This record gives sequence, C-alpha cells and structure tokens, in this order.
Amino acid sequence: MKQFIWKTFVKDYENTKDPAVRRRYTRLTGVLGIIVNAVLCGAKIVLGVLSGSIAVIADGLHDMADSLAACITLIGAHVAGKPPDRKHPYGHARAEYLASLVISAVVLVVGWELLCTSVERSIHPTAAEFSWTMVIFMLAAILIKGSSALFTIATGKHIRSLPVIAAGTDNRNDVITSIIIVIGLLLNRFAGLQLDGPMGCIVSLFILWSGITLIRETIDPLLGEPPEQETIDEIRRIVLSHPGILGMHDLIIYNYGPGKSFASFHAEVDSRETLSEAHDIIDEIERELTERLNITVTGHMDPVEVDNPVRIRMQRLVEEQIRRFDGLEEVHDLRIVSGKQRTKIVFDLVVSPDMVMSEDTVEEMLDQEVKKIDPNCEVAINFEKAFI
Repeated sequence: MKQFIWKTFVKDYENTKDPAVRRRYTRLTGVLGIIVNAVLCGAKIVLGVLSGSIAVIADGLHDMADSLAACITLIGAHVAGKPPDRKHPYGHARAEYLASLVISAVVLVVGWELLCTSVERSIHPTAAEFSWTMVIFMLAAILIKGSSALFTIATGKHIRSLPVIAAGTDNRNDVITSIIIVIGLLLNRFAGLQLDGPMGCIVSLFILWSGITLIRETIDPLLGEPPEQETIDEIRRIVLSHPGILGMHDLIIYNYGPGKSFASFHAEVDSRETLSEAHDIIDEIERELTERLNITVTGHMDPVEVDNPVRIRMQRLVEEQIRRFDGLEEVHDLRIVSGKQRTKIVFDLVVSPDMVMSEDTVEEMLDQEVKKIDPNCEVAINFEKAFI
C-alpha cells in the first residue's frame, strides 16, 4: 500500500537521494499529518468537552500539537530546499533539524500544561460521562492514527529523514495514549473507577517523553554525529575500485542537513605515475561519487614509493606494532627522509578517541622498535583523530 501511495503522489519516487524528491516525500507526510490530526483533534475536543473527560481533551490537544508539528515540518522542508546564498554557501538543509527543535518545544509546552491540568483533576476528581459513541470513536481514531503513524515512519526510514521519523513516532505514541484512555473509559463504566485525571497524567507524560526524545535525536546531527557506515563503505568501494588507486585514508564527511553532504579523502597512487595521470584518476573518482551518492567530494592524491624496500619494511614494522594496542587504528603516508646523520621515518597515525596512551608514549615506543632495526633511524609521527 505504501509503495502505491509513494508512486502515486511522489514524482521520481525511487530517487530518494535527490533533495527535491525528499521534499516531495516530506510534503506528502506533512499534508497527511495535518489532515488526520486536525480532524481527530476537533472531534476529540468536542467529545471531551461534552463528556467532561480531561483525558480525551488532552488527547485531542496532543493531536493539535501533532498538526502544528506537521505544519512546521512543511515549513522546514521549504526552507531546507532553498539554494545556497552569500550568507549560507552550504545551503539551508539543516533547517529540517531546526524544525524538529521547534516541534519539540511545542510538544513539551502542550505536555506540561496538560500534566498540570490532569494533576489538578486527579486531586479533585470529577466524574466524566460515559458513552459508547465515544468509545467507538476512540477505537476508530486508534485505527486511523495507527495507519498514519506506520506510513509516516516507513516513509521517514525510506528517505532517512529524522523529522519525518520523529513525526511518525509521535503519532505512534498517540495510539498508545488513546488505547490507555479507552481502557480508562471502560474501567470507569464497568468498575466505577474515576481514572480520568490519572489517565490524563499518563497521556501528558507520553507527550513530554516524546518531546524529550525528539530533542535528543535532533541535537546529535546539529552537534555533528559520525556518518553512516553504509556511506563510508560505499565511498571506499568506489574509490578503491579505480585502477591506479593503491589505498585510501583521511576520509571526512561533513553533514549540512539531509541530502546535503560534503566529503574529502586522500587516495594513494604510485609515485611513478605522472602528475597528469594521477590527477585524471582523482577527477574521475570525484565525478562518480558526486553522481552516485549526491555528495560533493574533494580528493587529494598521495604518492607512494611502491618499489622502495626500506619503506615497505618500515611500513610493515609500524603496522605490526600498532595492532598490539587499542586506540591505534591506521598508518598512512609513510615516507623515508634521508639526512646526513639520521634517517627519519615520517608517517601519519590515526588514533581513536578511546586511546589511553599519551602521544609521547606511542612515539617513544615506535621509535625504539625502529631503532632495533636501524639505530640511525628515528620516527616523526603526525597524530590524527578518527572522524569516521
């Protein structure tokens, strides 16, 4: 069913890496959310007022918050689609994350106000009028909202959009709270328990929790989270698949919002290649990565002396040593710099945030191992942090 809806309402629906297609998906879920939540909001508030049920009114106001959230998501998607300008040369795609923060704030305010009202109702309970019409409507609302939530979450995962997934997750939480309210209504009818206030508190706590969860999920990409492993693996596969590329390192991926990423990498080439030949290889890789992954890429080439036996021997020695310790990840750009009195083994060493040894200790340890082979050699290490 979801495939049919995507195909019907989203032009070029299979090209989910295209920012324009992503915006079409976002508009689809946004419009659906506005319509569904607006209808349910109005009906629940009317029924809640007529019956005097604070829990049903709270559920209706939660639907109103969801409808506002859908509007904010649409606005965020519109702003995110604006082209780069002088003040924002990397585009406006991060507006989606800002939209998520605004949605979170709305959800938290609504949740807090409802919690205060529900606590007061729990302290001073008032009997709510029971009607089978309300129960039947709430069951129908659960079915409608549940279908909308499943579709929205599936769409968000399909295009990898945090705001869309968050909206669907919030709708799913609404289904849970609606089920709780129905249980409370039935307990009131058949057991005589006055649970309207406590049910309202539970609904309010669900609202607050969904707002807090959404904030946590939104802050990570704004602060800068690691790229997906799938993207890293695909970039490595494409780079290393080109003839003439001996290795790859220093891959860094910068995220400026959904569908707007930049990357840089270093590719190792045979030092015997001409500068023009190596440059053509890097250019071809950059074009392929941009076309296939929709990532703006800059490549750098590092010449490697593949026929230098001293370099090969030292490379193997250093690689064997770093495998003995946690936090030491990769050696690259190893080169031999011969001087009048000493020979320097210069290389870059990638370390993870988990490394417990100091850089001085690592350098001293590797220097001692190198001197066992040749006392006239010394190491010079450039330590790099792992970004992926």
